[in-house]
Amino acid sequence: MIRSADQAYLRTRLSILHNRLRRPQEIEQLIRLPAAELLASFHIEPGDANRQMQQFEQSMLQVWLDEMSALLRPLNGPAREILVQWARRYELFNLKALIRGKTAGLSKAEISASLFQLPGFLSLDHERLLHTDDIGELLRRLDGTAYQSIARQAHRRFIERQDHFLLDAALDQYFYNEMLRHCQPLDEPDRSQMRELLGGVIDRHNLVWMLRYRYNYGLSPAEAHYLSIEQGQQLSSDLLGHLVEKPDVAAFLAALPARLRQICGETQDIVIIEQRMQRHLQQTAERFFQHSPSIVAVALAYLILRFLELHQLYAIIQARMLGLHDQLLREALDPELREAA
Repeated sequence: MIRSADQAYLRTRLSILHNRLRRPQEIEQLIRLPAAELLASFHIEPGDANRQMQQFEQSMLQVWLDEMSALLRPLNGPAREILVQWARRYELFNLKALIRGKTAGLSKAEISASLFQLPGFLSLDHERLLHTDDIGELLRRLDGTAYQSIARQAHRRFIERQDHFLLDAALDQYFYNEMLRHCQPLDEPDRSQMRELLGGVIDRHNLVWMLRYRYNYGLSPAEAHYLSIEQGQQLSSDLLGHLVEKPDVAAFLAALPARLRQICGETQDIVIIEQRMQRHLQQTAERFFQHSPSIVAVALAYLILRFLELHQLYAIIQARMLGLHDQLLREALDPELREAA
């Protein structure tokens, strides 16, 4: 149980952080800035583009970690553990970068430049993993860590099929299953509120990735279903098993629950569906932030909103570094503009 004084501290801190999130008009102002001014607004020094992007990522990550540390300060027990588990998505990003880098034959220096520098409460030793010879050794080195069980499962999959794509999917499954497992020890209303919020996040992930697995990557229904994550809010495992049997995107979408069909709309463009599901997730997180009786769910809702904002900022910075003009950048942030054009 979280003490009343700690709940009051968290609600005050979260209110301050929420007010700092950028509104749509502020994002639009960033888009309009010339590249040099945009980079300067984030205190990014002139230089090599890769170095600038790394500097920006580390700067944004540090802000996020400072916020996370402030939110964790009054928490202990299951409430603290579930937020730490959410922060482990950055460990996950690093693991994926290591796997992709080794698959692509990149040098240790090139892989290292793509890794996030993480704080002490995230304990995975990425430097040790960086100095492995191949993916098999990397996965074996995860023995004795929090990723031990998934590493053994992933290693078996990798031996069967030398495909880092399947390793990515296995890591995603593990992450969300661990989030759900960490819900169990929570008191009410924290447990039910967190499961509801996470169920919406899982629905978004499952819907978009089942479409990609089946109709972009050509996986069989059984393979796609095997890579799904259980305990979504509207997409049960049984329903997903039914959906992935559909012969095409149109039939898949037509068989969705009414609310999800409404969110996806008439399009069959998976990129646009992903953008609409992301927008819906943003609205859901905002609703939880404003109205949830669970301070743990309010904290997670804020972290989701912050993560989505950082995703937008990364896209803007990368677009400017690639020299994209304003219209292409807006279409990248909102694929529906491209479809309308």
